[in-house]
Amino acid sequence: MVRFYYQDGNRLPQHEAIVKAFTVAVSKVIELPPLVEVCLYNLGKNVYGGIDMFRINRVGVNIEVPLEQLPKILTHELIHVHQKHTGTLKIKRDGSSYWHGVLITKKMPEDMPYEEYENLPWELDVKHRLDQVFSDALKLVDKK
Repeated sequence: MVRFYYQDGNRLPQHEAIVKAFTVAVSKVIELPPLVEVCLYNLGKNVYGGIDMFRINRVGVNIEVPLEQLPKILTHELIHVHQKHTGTLKIKRDGSSYWHGVLITKKMPEDMPYEEYENLPWELDVKHRLDQVFSDALKLVDKK
């Protein structure tokens, strides 16, 4: 199941349809929690999506991205949900981030240079898995 949140309360049916279809498909490829919360917000320029630091099942997706890019961006964020759901990635309230139980950083993402952030183990894991998870999910969506 997918629950949506909006900044201004205005629903976006096309976004919702894409997000629902891809979330269901991705959940058949990798383990996700029974409820995934998706915040469809304007996240600003150059921000496509993000995970909620404290809620295991919540992601944000920038409503300004073109609809054709939405499935891949969502898949990226859902892989992070999978990492958190399975306990591979843990983020504490103080911002301490653990990968397979090992403390990796105490910095918040916004306090890191982009190069440092993109080389965090959970981002490298997503880069490694994204194309295959996306491809497998796309095949499931196309079967409908």
